[in-house]
Amino acid sequence: MEYEVSIDKQGRMVIPAPLRRLLGLGEGGRVVVRYRDGILELRPIDRDLEKRVKRWIKTVMKVNPQPFSEEIEESWKWIDREYAERKLGIH
Repeated sequence: MEYEVSIDKQGRMVIPAPLRRLLGLGEGGRVVVRYRDGILELRPIDRDLEKRVKRWIKTVMKVNPQPFSEEIEESWKWIDREYAERKLGIH
């Protein structure tokens, strides 16, 4: 999609509604503006993503993982212990 937009005296421009919908930008939405190689880039900031990541980090930090301490079965369907030890250089 390509749209031609005008810039007012204060340097503001309106992002066309179809692009705002496509990018999930609503009132109060924020974008990162970057100039690179003669191109002006507008990249939406996904605040919901930031919230989801923070929630995920909180959840992960509550988990108390423990290393496996039990013995593994000696025979797997597709690999055996001796083969694995040779591949790892242990045997």
